[in-house]
Amino acid sequence: MEDPPLIATARELVRHRGLLATLVARELKGRYRGSVLGFVWSLAQPLLLLAVYSFVFGHVFPPRPGAGDQPYPLFLITGLFPWIWVSTALSEGTVSLVSNAGLIRRAVFPAELLPVVPVLSNLVHLMLALPVVALAIVAGRIDGAAVGGWGALAFPLIVALELPLVAGAALALAPLHAHFKDVRDLLASALTLLFFLTPILFSVEAVRAAVPSLAWVVRLSPATPFTVAYQQALFAGVFPAPRLWLEMGAIALVAWGIGTWVFGRLRETLVEAV
Repeated sequence: MEDPPLIATARELVRHRGLLATLVARELKGRYRGSVLGFVWSLAQPLLLLAVYSFVFGHVFPPRPGAGDQPYPLFLITGLFPWIWVSTALSEGTVSLVSNAGLIRRAVFPAELLPVVPVLSNLVHLMLALPVVALAIVAGRIDGAAVGGWGALAFPLIVALELPLVAGAALALAPLHAHFKDVRDLLASALTLLFFLTPILFSVEAVRAAVPSLAWVVRLSPATPFTVAYQQALFAGVFPAPRLWLEMGAIALVAWGIGTWVFGRLRETLVEAV
């Protein structure tokens, strides 16, 4: 009896973990080859977005949404940086099979590795950006803000639960894009919509207080429980609520299951599609 796709794919990734690590390292080296500043460029966009959103929503349209009396940039950074990981990983993962058509045509190459490579390489960027988040929180505490705390220890657990969500989505989108080239453009629109549905710029409480009848809308985004968990752990400094852990676990399992199933269904026709 064959294993279900979600188990079989996980085993393949573990079995080829050495090759997966090599591909991730190649991706990271290739991205900054010839660059003087290297990884610093990967921080440029998040910091620029942080500055723009902080100015617009912290000064142009006060009161600051979601942060209460605490510095709004600190609230924003705890949700924005993880979102950039998710959106960039999905955008790159979607085109990973088409971009590596030569590898796909090799009969012995494990194709399921390719969509996961950008997920892991962009996760490395998130990890390398953590010192910026930590320094911002420390600076806020020194300035008297009641931010940060022992709840930050939950951060690796939240990432571990979000990883199968992102990887599962990439595994579904990559073969779909190989067969239907409109998927990349549809994803770009979907990510824009999800960004504003997810409580990154505003907290769930701020939405509930401003427009109670629309508070349920933010629950439509599968990224909402993860974003709220990051905000609770890093910004508020508390351990995320038990309900969030249940929601994150369920979403991660469903996304991984669907993603591996879709990939398995379309795998046999990938060579012709790319």
